[in-house]
Amino acid sequence: MKFRHSSFGMIVFFGLFIAGFSLIAFASTNAGVAPKHGLDEFGGDRYLAPPVIFGILLSMHSVAIGALAIASGDDHPDRTEATPHAPRQPGSFTRFVRAPLPRVLLVGPIWAVCSLVALFIGHTFAADSGAPGTVWGDLTGNPLSALSIVFLCWATANMCFAWSSLAEAFNRDRRSVYLTVLTCGLCLGPLTAGIFGYFGLATLPTVIAFPLGLVFLIVSTALLIPLRWWAIRRVDRFDHGERQPAGSRRGFGRTPQPPEDALQPGERILTSYLGETFNRSSDASTADPQMLVLTDRRIFRASIIAPGHTFVLEQAEPGQLSGGASERRSNHVITTVLFNGRQPMSVSGGTAEASRRFAEAITVLARTGRLPR
Repeated sequence: MKFRHSSFGMIVFFGLFIAGFSLIAFASTNAGVAPKHGLDEFGGDRYLAPPVIFGILLSMHSVAIGALAIASGDDHPDRTEATPHAPRQPGSFTRFVRAPLPRVLLVGPIWAVCSLVALFIGHTFAADSGAPGTVWGDLTGNPLSALSIVFLCWATANMCFAWSSLAEAFNRDRRSVYLTVLTCGLCLGPLTAGIFGYFGLATLPTVIAFPLGLVFLIVSTALLIPLRWWAIRRVDRFDHGERQPAGSRRGFGRTPQPPEDALQPGERILTSYLGETFNRSSDASTADPQMLVLTDRRIFRASIIAPGHTFVLEQAEPGQLSGGASERRSNHVITTVLFNGRQPMSVSGGTAEASRRFAEAITVLARTGRLPR
């Protein structure tokens, strides 16, 4: 199990930040520090310190996906970033499917342990040490109380990731569903967790809190792993062009756009270039634009007849590729894919800079077997 140092350290940093922030709020409430305007009884009642810290801790665990998004960073850049000429896919706010599973599963326990340390520190100087037999009262005397807190905090983070998996599954093709589910999770999650932490956890009997936390942890983990697997599979299927036929999806989603509509099941685009049809006899452009497309299975030139209707004009095997070329003829930019043993494929149009980058990229691909980053 290998972690990128900065990512793992960032997760620990956020766990310490949550612990420190909640401990400051606890200390302020415990000291009777009240706001000057309004809700004086809330801030001035030091016996509210335990509910306050529990509410803050669970609320922050319920938005763990935000920290994971920052920690994941650019570990696994999207294919479109690695191949700048390929059509860009919609970006993910959470980048959840790019985070390794060990990192996802370790956020909960790391944050839970940091939170438990903050609770231990706060309990040492608390004005209200809690009633015996409750989670707060048994914190330093009963290990089941400490385990209950760890389990509940861990499970809350897992539920956040499970909910994010549900949203992430629709990131590529159902942007509205993705944003709706994610927004609901980020709003309802902290509210629900905060209410439970503030109004119930501190005074909850330990004999109830321990089995409740254990069951919640098992259920949340059992939801997280398959939901995350399903989300990754669904996103990858979309990225690889493995879609249902348009007729079976009538009324749902979007129509595949060029060159996606010309792909075979499971075929993946490596890079592409959009130009215009070049008429050799008149040296002019016609109405239908053309594309040069390189996939993991073939190389083809296609004509875009209408949105969602791409017609493949000619194609070649990847092993025939020998390079690319870009030149200007009579105020037209000509982009060409060169082959061994067959005629080249050319399209006209586009900018000289884009044409040059595309030609250089496929030349590197022909020589090294990899597109430049």
